[in-house]
Amino acid sequence: MTTAATVMGHLPLVFASGPGAGARNSIGYMLVTGMVIGTAFTLFVVPSIYVLVAGTRKVTVAAEEPEASTMPELAGAAG
Repeated sequence: MTTAATVMGHLPLVFASGPGAGARNSIGYMLVTGMVIGTAFTLFVVPSIYVLVAGTRKVTVAAEEPEASTMPELAGAAG
């Protein structure tokens, strides 16, 4: 939503005409292109890389904690 508002706000720079339009057009093109590329990376590239990295990670199961009755020295410290 914010990206769409920013791109729409910069579109007048892209379609500018008159004196100084060349500078405004180039600034507008860079702003709009940068926002579109940044959004594409955020929505598609970063999650794809995350899925690839998460798929290669080994899942380790944590060892079960011993019950309080098996460790009498810690049973008194809990209360």
